[in-house]
Amino acid sequence: MSETTQSTNVHPESVPHVQDLRAIVEAPGHPASVVVGAGGDPLILALPIFAVGSLALGIALTGVMLPLAALGAVLPIVLFATGVGLIISTVWAVLLGQTMVAGITGTFGGFWLSLGGLLLGLTHNWFGLRPEVAVQTQEMFFICWACLFVFLLVPCLRLPAVYPLIVGLVVAALALGATALHVGDASLFKFSGYVVLAFAALGFYAFVNVGLTAMGARKPFPPLGRPLLS
Repeated sequence: MSETTQSTNVHPESVPHVQDLRAIVEAPGHPASVVVGAGGDPLILALPIFAVGSLALGIALTGVMLPLAALGAVLPIVLFATGVGLIISTVWAVLLGQTMVAGITGTFGGFWLSLGGLLLGLTHNWFGLRPEVAVQTQEMFFICWACLFVFLLVPCLRLPAVYPLIVGLVVAALALGATALHVGDASLFKFSGYVVLAFAALGFYAFVNVGLTAMGARKPFPPLGRPLLS
């Protein structure tokens, strides 16, 4: 009974983290903050879910297992796994206040979701497009996203080198895809697929590094590279 009475008489101000939170909330002109969860690293989800979607797309584009006409076969992964998973990672990063991580994962999440929507719509002819217009629509899709990733590459230069390298390869793959559609050369899609497989491998590598670090490994994989821009 005495133990219960003692525990109920503890004042919140005597607990250090409560004092810190109260100081933040009561600071003049500072909006009330909400603390969610204990932290963590959103990249532990974003990197593998990005890599597996890239792997599926790369395999489909190279035609190793499927003909190029069966590109819609990647939909279960790129739409319902990679796209949704990256949005979850984005929300996680937002809750932690990780602006750049949220920006990157949100951008890639939008790309994969829109790619899934494009493939789904073209496969079922939801857009009512003539064949030649459908080709131009895909070309526009690749060009627009390539332009966005070019600009995303600039702030990524301040991250470890593996990340701007991934974004740069994404730009190259999209440029090859747009060129293949513009000139009507399907063989360029194979080169695009090889580029996609390259940044998928980098994504898996970065994931293993982040995973080992999260598990407390003192010497994870070799460093991901120095930032290219200080």
